[in-house]
Amino acid sequence: MEATIILPILKKKLAFLSGGKDRRSGLILTIPLNSDQTSMEELSATLDYLLSIPRSASFPSESNVIPAEVSLVCVVKPDEFWDKKVTHFCFWKEKDRLGFEVILVSANKLTRYIEPCQLTDDFGGTLDYDHNDWLNKRLVFEKFTKESTSLLGELSVINEGDKSRSVDKDKPADLVLLPSFDPETVLQTGHELLSELQQRRFNGSETPAWCPMEEELLAQPQVMKLLDSLREQYTRYQEVCRQRNKRTQLDEIHTKVMQVVNWLQGPGSELLKNHQAIGDSIRAAQALQQKHEEIESQHSEWFAVYVELNQQIAALLNAGEEEEVVELKALQQQLSDVCYRQAAQLENRQNVLQAAQTFHSTTQELTFADCWNSFHHITPQP
Repeated sequence: MEATIILPILKKKLAFLSGGKDRRSGLILTIPLNSDQTSMEELSATLDYLLSIPRSASFPSESNVIPAEVSLVCVVKPDEFWDKKVTHFCFWKEKDRLGFEVILVSANKLTRYIEPCQLTDDFGGTLDYDHNDWLNKRLVFEKFTKESTSLLGELSVINEGDKSRSVDKDKPADLVLLPSFDPETVLQTGHELLSELQQRRFNGSETPAWCPMEEELLAQPQVMKLLDSLREQYTRYQEVCRQRNKRTQLDEIHTKVMQVVNWLQGPGSELLKNHQAIGDSIRAAQALQQKHEEIESQHSEWFAVYVELNQQIAALLNAGEEEEVVELKALQQQLSDVCYRQAAQLENRQNVLQAAQTFHSTTQELTFADCWNSFHHITPQP
């Protein structure tokens, strides 16, 4: 049973375990009955919850919870005269058929059976008990144990799945890598809870007579164990994520490299193959030069991608593992070879076009000179 299920009932404080014990080391369960407001169904639910809370194994209970057997019930006499008479009558009427010891006692004589330091201030004792504080701690504790246990199971599945995938390379990666709860948040909740429990345990210098509740002492090792396990699984999970991120980076780089290579070896090469003419005039050569500049501009976009990829590969090479370094260097070499080869072809084409323009320009000048000389030769002298 979880506290959240019956939270409104627990807030009513129909019954509570203050942490105190009687002289026989029996746990004290306090039921401040009020006949006008107390619902037996709600009281029963409260008792069921309290009895489900784990306790020390030193108590005679197979399930390590509060013993179901009641050894002693102290019925505190009310202060009002008629209430006292009614209680006294009911007590003697029911006493003989009860299966445990029952005593009718006034509040000021409870110390015969229970030390004052084990009684709350409701009964004139000095035991510190804050019901709201206890309830808040139970809610946080149950929330943490529920979330951390679920998270441990999920992280274990993810980590083991990645471990088996590292052995079987062909096994597809799990699509779901995000657990249901944020590990950082759950860890923070656990640390805050543990800090609160330990702070109450070790502040004895301020309140020497105060003794921590047993369930708080038992909760501490449970919280610490869950935190240790969670940190271990979370560290492994972070490494899994790091490795998968690296693998994703490699895959993305490989995809981009092949995009550059395929374009340069495909459409880029076709553009150069389809434009090999030099023109038959200076004007035609200039038009071909303009077309070549457009082709260079298209190549420049892919060369910019090459520069960016080369920087990314260089960064990964510095932190990569041996297997990754081999793969990265192979990609880098392939990319560089294709880019340099295509750049060389562009440069050769540019040189050809420049030579063509020079040729056509020279030819045009020579042709003009010949025509002028011929014209000057046939013109009669004055």
